[in-house]
Amino acid sequence: MANKTKREVAGSYDALGGRLYDIRYRQEQEAKYEVITSDLNPGPLDLVLDDGCGTGMLLKRLDSCYVGVDLSMGLLSTARDLTRELANSHIILADADALPFRHHVFDAVFAVTLIQNTPDPERTLDEIVYASREGARVAITALRKTFTVESFSELLASSGLRLEKMMADKCLQDLIALTIADGEPG
Repeated sequence: MANKTKREVAGSYDALGGRLYDIRYRQEQEAKYEVITSDLNPGPLDLVLDDGCGTGMLLKRLDSCYVGVDLSMGLLSTARDLTRELANSHIILADADALPFRHHVFDAVFAVTLIQNTPDPERTLDEIVYASREGARVAITALRKTFTVESFSELLASSGLRLEKMMADKCLQDLIALTIADGEPG
């Protein structure tokens, strides 16, 4: 069931394609990135993961080595065009529930518009924690139609992420959590 759900989600984004995705979602995504990057203040970062990177919109906002992963080839093709313009950026076709990285690699992880599209959000967050260095800053959004503040907070706590700040901006469709990876996945 989980693989079928993932194929359906990837297929719908592939069918939409990067150009149409950006036309349809750019304003909302950019608003989330603005809130996250202005509030996160992570300082210098060596290595950043954008888990569910889509078309790579976050890439231009970061001054660090960037790795973007997504399951949609249609969106990744647009993201790859961006990486040609910017140094120290890499785009990888990968499943958020089986990240192809070693333990404790990333200084920061962004998972924007991701967990509501995964069949097992707990597993997705476990993978994020596994790939994050202890003390890494982790920014995660959750669609309000899918999660309440309480259910989202409980999910984060059970995964080994320490909530620093929860934002529920009425102008955005998502809840935004700024967290710290404090060890092992739940």
